[in-house]
Amino acid sequence: MRQVFLALLFILAAPTFAGTPLPDTPHIVVSGAGEVTAKPDSARLSFQFESRAAQPLPAKKAVDQGVNRLLEALSRFGIADGDIEAGSLQASEDVDYTDSGKRVSNGYEASRTVTVLLTRIDQLNDLIDTGLAAGATNFRNLQFESSRAAEFRAEAKRKAIQNAHAQARDTSVAFGAALGPIYSIDSVTSQVEFGYRGRMLDAVTVTGSSASGRYVQPTVEYRENVRAVFELKR
Repeated sequence: MRQVFLALLFILAAPTFAGTPLPDTPHIVVSGAGEVTAKPDSARLSFQFESRAAQPLPAKKAVDQGVNRLLEALSRFGIADGDIEAGSLQASEDVDYTDSGKRVSNGYEASRTVTVLLTRIDQLNDLIDTGLAAGATNFRNLQFESSRAAEFRAEAKRKAIQNAHAQARDTSVAFGAALGPIYSIDSVTSQVEFGYRGRMLDAVTVTGSSASGRYVQPTVEYRENVRAVFELKR
């Protein structure tokens, strides 16, 4: 009966992990997952500046002025020049066509993007207010980061390996088999995600207003998935 179970494990595993080297002997294929949740210590975001005018030069000057106002204000946030990207510029004519095919100009559009890395994450709300006050039409691509990312990824991988080994051991025992040596290891995916949990930050005063806002504490999740093939002892 034991050999029937071992053969079943072999048959089920082979098509599922076709890209992983498999032995000719009885074996088991497992996938382990590990996750580490951390509090970020920096945030990266982009401010978009846009302007429209009858001619391209005034549109460009308008976005340049907004970007310059923001760059001048960034010094009080302790943002180093190497953590600022402000070289992009796009300008184009907004054109429509009538039903008869006549070309109609709606003026010119200019846009610039400023991307910054903020290492004082408690000042994020103030930085967003400052960017909007400087003339940014919107901010986007907000990403929370941690300076200990490499350490957290390594910890998540250790957890994934331990999880894979535990699954292999428990499953083989459940089928009445003994777990043999590792045959092959294939690190599959590495993911980083950020989001919000239930913990609330202290009230933050919105610039230019007596109102205060409350913001949940952001978190960063480092996930590792590892799949491995173990031989089974007959």
